[in-house]
Amino acid sequence: MPLMPRHLPSFPGLLITGFILVVLPLLGGIIGMTYALEQMALEGRRSVTISAQITGASRQLSEAETALKRAAGQYFVLEDPSLKERLDRAHLRFTEVLDHLESLPWSLELAQQVVDLSRQEQRLYQQLANAPASGSYDTYKLEFDRLDLATELLSEATTDYIRDHLVTGMNDTASEIQSAMIYLAAGMILLSLLLAAIFAWLLSRPVRKLSANIRRLGQNDLESPINIHGPRDLELLGQQLEWLRCRLLELEEKKLNFFREVSHELKTPLTNMLEAVSLLRDEVTGPLTTQQSEVVEIMRGSAFNLRQRIEDLLRYNEAIAQASLEPDWFELQPLIDEIKSRFDLTLRSQQLRWESQLEPVQLKADRNRLSVALENLISNAIRFSPKGGVLGIDASCDGETLRISVRDQGPGIAESQTELLFQPFYKGTRQPQGTLKGSGLGLAIAKTHIEQLGGTLSLKPSAEPGAHFEISLPNNKETPPRG
Repeated sequence: MPLMPRHLPSFPGLLITGFILVVLPLLGGIIGMTYALEQMALEGRRSVTISAQITGASRQLSEAETALKRAAGQYFVLEDPSLKERLDRAHLRFTEVLDHLESLPWSLELAQQVVDLSRQEQRLYQQLANAPASGSYDTYKLEFDRLDLATELLSEATTDYIRDHLVTGMNDTASEIQSAMIYLAAGMILLSLLLAAIFAWLLSRPVRKLSANIRRLGQNDLESPINIHGPRDLELLGQQLEWLRCRLLELEEKKLNFFREVSHELKTPLTNMLEAVSLLRDEVTGPLTTQQSEVVEIMRGSAFNLRQRIEDLLRYNEAIAQASLEPDWFELQPLIDEIKSRFDLTLRSQQLRWESQLEPVQLKADRNRLSVALENLISNAIRFSPKGGVLGIDASCDGETLRISVRDQGPGIAESQTELLFQPFYKGTRQPQGTLKGSGLGLAIAKTHIEQLGGTLSLKPSAEPGAHFEISLPNNKETPPRG
């Protein structure tokens, strides 16, 4: 048998590959979240650093402004020219702090305040530097008050900037990163679930197909070839099942040929034996004693029973081998009446009451196949019915389905035997008393014919005693021809 192309690795390999591919999006999401958290941490550290620098610079500016004011006061109060160097150092410190503030990432408004404060301090320092030591501090008090106010306003502005821009910006950044992380996590989870679903489908599809093929083999459906695509080991298992199907098909053909040949080989000598027994029974060869007559009757009954079983084998072989259908329009009521007429003597001998409720149905199907199926079901019902019981047959149309039921009042069928009921040669344990056992082919023949008609034959549960078989056939919606 040629090997099928192998497109996929083995089942364990495909399972490992699927696991890795499912984990990769989650791993990518973790890496993305880690990067986002790191960015958030960097943004937090930057904001804290800038806030610390601004706070420190604001404090240093206040100290430098205080030092400048103190140096100017001492310079004018003590009238000591040597104190002018302290004034210069205070001015230089104030300028350095302003230069540092200018280098920070300010808003335009704050940057302009720093520039204005620098110009204001520069003008005041020029006035102080050019003033004689004998001058009065009160002359510059108003300017120092303005410088104090400007410094205080700048300090308040820096505090507002830290609160409104840095802290709020850090919170906004954290919210954006949090939202991005949520979307990233949701996307990665959905992608992982999608990949998991794809690989679950890839893994389960050949398994389901194997299961369906095994079920078909168990139901004796040997016609459909088995072709499994998927992991290498499952493809190999499918090839082995295909080999098994071909082997079973070959054995089935041999079995049918054997039954056919044996049945025909037995039928000819059996016919001769029946004729000989009939001659003895009719006393053609001479009168018989009572004991001899009893022996002849036993031989005659056994011969008829054997002929019946051989005919069942032949009908079963014909039911399986006959593939073509001969559908035609016919009415159901005449067919049922025709079948009933074949069992009139048996119905009378067992005192069975025939009950039927048949809707006027005209259907298109193979009449001979349906006739054989119904005949086997009715024969089975008569055989199991108690003397004086009721045998019922009903027919009704349910939408596009025609349902025909056959019911009896016999011992019924054990629930544990329902799965084996339609198997060839199967005989239930609840056999009627005083009758010969059947061949076990009647229900198998009926089921085969009904399935070839496109319908189903099943055993229906019933609250009443006995067995209830139901035939379901597709009801052709075509208009039957007139005439």
